[in-house]
Formats: sequence, structure tokens, C-alpha cells
Amino acid sequence: MRIHLDVNEIGEAKLIECKAELELAKILLKSGLLRGAAVKVIQAWRAYLSYIASLNANLIRINGVRRVSESIEVDASEFIIATMPIKLMMRVSEMLRSVDPELMELTALALLTYEYWCANSCSDSTGRVIDDELAKGIIAKLLSRIERKINSI
Repeated sequence: MRIHLDVNEIGEAKLIECKAELELAKILLKSGLLRGAAVKVIQAWRAYLSYIASLNANLIRINGVRRVSESIEVDASEFIIATMPIKLMMRVSEMLRSVDPELMELTALALLTYEYWCANSCSDSTGRVIDDELAKGIIAKLLSRIERKINSI
């Protein structure tokens, strides 16, 4: 059975999620818990990107279906809007470039933050952000830029 997701409803929930994750990221960053702040700001960005994708679902063109159980399939584009996989964030940002050219830049900052988080989780990781002070600056910049976007809605 193929189901359709209500991307408008998902978008509204993602906006709420983004705001909550931003607040948590600010608290953790202020407390010096950089890895926690990193994961929260990444989650905030994923939620924001999902929100923007939900408003512009017609631009998210990914063919196919996603099988979520043995008997249930979901349109691939709807599934991506709902879950915003990290590996597809740059692709979605490119699809939404006409809506907001900043999305690709901010996605790149989110992916650098993700590399920082992974580098601290995996001893053999080769992330580009290996210095905590640099990571703190990237996290703070991404956080403030997302906040600005949220405040302009």
C-alpha cells in the first residue's frame, strides 16, 4: 500500500522542532558542551531544511518510493522532506537554491559541524574541524544564522 505524507503538517512540526533544537544548542554551547551543541545545531538545521522543503515540495524531485515496511511505501520526495537524511542535505539545498541561495552555504557549515562531531566519536576519523575553538565558532555561526532565518518567518 502506498501512503502520502502531509508535507504541510510535517513542515509545521519541523519548524517547532527547529526552534527547540536551537534553544538546546544555545544552552549546551554556553555551557561548553561542544559535542552536544554540535549535534543539536545539526538537528536544528535538518529541521529547518525540512521546513523549507515542505514549503517548496514541488522543487524536491526525487523519483521512486521508499519502502518503510513490508506493506507500506511512501513517495521518496515526501520521505526525504520528512526525514532529511544528512547524506541528502546538500542535494536538497541545491534543489532549493532558487528559493534561498544561502541554503547550500549553511548546509556546508552543518556538514562541517557533523564532521567535527564524528571526528570526536571515531578515533580514525579525518574530519576537517579538529580544533574545539574552531568548532565553537562554526557552531555559533550556524546557530545565529538559523536563528536569523527563523526570526524572519
